[in-house]
Amino acid sequence: MGILRKRKISPMTEDDNVMSERLLGPDEYDSDDEPRAKRCRLTVFQQTLSYLSYIVGKVAEYILPVSWHFGSSKVTELQRRRLGDLRGRLGVKYDQDTHGGELKRLWGLAFPDLPFVEGKTKQWQEMGWQGDHPSSDFRGGGFAALENLIYFGESKPLAFQRLCFKLQGKRSDWEYPFGAAGVNITFTLAKLLDLKGDGAPATGPGRAFLKLLDVGDAEHEKAFEEVFCMTFELLDKIWLEENADYMQFPIVMKQWEETLTKALLKRPSSLAQLEEFLMK
Repeated sequence: MGILRKRKISPMTEDDNVMSERLLGPDEYDSDDEPRAKRCRLTVFQQTLSYLSYIVGKVAEYILPVSWHFGSSKVTELQRRRLGDLRGRLGVKYDQDTHGGELKRLWGLAFPDLPFVEGKTKQWQEMGWQGDHPSSDFRGGGFAALENLIYFGESKPLAFQRLCFKLQGKRSDWEYPFGAAGVNITFTLAKLLDLKGDGAPATGPGRAFLKLLDVGDAEHEKAFEEVFCMTFELLDKIWLEENADYMQFPIVMKQWEETLTKALLKRPSSLAQLEEFLMK
């Protein structure tokens, strides 16, 4: 089978007032036969029109699906508000001076029996941060990653401790770092659910998540945080099933993303149903 090549359309220049090659020979253009000349001009017009129609059709292949989706999708006021609030929080950068209080809360959730240490300490590495202070990790992942970890620790303290300190299952000698994994999950969720752009999410997983924002109870007010928690547990579940170690973290994350995508594309009607799809 021959290789199909995309037609390259070069930018127009000042000399490109006519086609570079005539479609008809010069003798036919110079003919004194007026009807024949008219037919020639008509042929050129028709071929030019056909070419323009081809270009318009190609552009429409990309534009119409997007405009059709946004034109037919009805975003409720509840979805609009929740999506706007979430995107606002995802846009907040971590600042040590501003968010030091939240960092202290995270310390208390991870090390409830230890007094908080201002500044750098190797104790942070016990929670799975790359250095002696998590500020550099949060600067890369944003304030939302810190918020998600606090929500996890406060709403599901037993699961938080179990995953943070690897209290369940046969573990590798070189485990994934809990804190850094939380930043990674937050970043990947925002990308997968199409939460960085404007307007309604355009991806399949993003549209499925938008549907969850239309459920009126208090739990779904924190839908992003709840998805963070359940997918963190999913990550740990895959990790144990694969007997993975630190070097296999990217492979586990890829499987995690595929599993989450498949679950969302089933269009769950609630967070409970999404968790059921993920964990079965």
